[in-house]
Amino acid sequence: MMKLFKDVGNLLILIVLNVIPIIDFIVLGYFARVVRVDADEPPKISDYGGLFIEGLKLVIASLIYAIVPILLLMIGGGIAFFAGLGRPVWGRWIVAPIAFFLIALAVILLLVILFFALPALGMYMRTGDFSKVFAFGEAWDLIQRFGLFNYILFFILLAVFNAIAYAIGSLIPWVGSMILGVFAMAFTFKAISLFVNVKYPALPPPPPPQAQI
Repeated sequence: MMKLFKDVGNLLILIVLNVIPIIDFIVLGYFARVVRVDADEPPKISDYGGLFIEGLKLVIASLIYAIVPILLLMIGGGIAFFAGLGRPVWGRWIVAPIAFFLIALAVILLLVILFFALPALGMYMRTGDFSKVFAFGEAWDLIQRFGLFNYILFFILLAVFNAIAYAIGSLIPWVGSMILGVFAMAFTFKAISLFVNVKYPALPPPPPPQAQI
């Protein structure tokens, strides 16, 4: 993360872009490119249109993964809301437990999906092949190569790190989490890049063109 400070201008562009809704897809695409080449140094941001498309693909993939948990959360939240409008006994003892169950089920399901989605997204970012988003067999093979216990620990550490980062960022409403989000993404995406190296090593950069005499 500290390497981001080597190019302050580049860092400021990433922060500004990450504060603007929809435009922040460019930042997602930027870090996806970092995973693709396994960059040691943060590259200069360029090709904004291409980065936006990369980020949009990640958002679409994430929404596909999360559609069932989102529906469960909406149903559970709706039931909880209407339960609060009814009689206290009816709301507390009958409907409220149903709402709590649906919300808890949504959270658990989301974590289970993310457990398998993370390596699949990593494979997509490394290869550029969107079909890898749904290659759960390959994702499981990647987890096995890395080691199931190691991956569980890796997954928990990433989850805790991002939760703490965004909790600290939320102390400054909206803008704080967006600013700290750039550093959280830098750490998370680099960790994913190192994880994916187990099965998909990054291709070496092409050699520079030979000068003609």
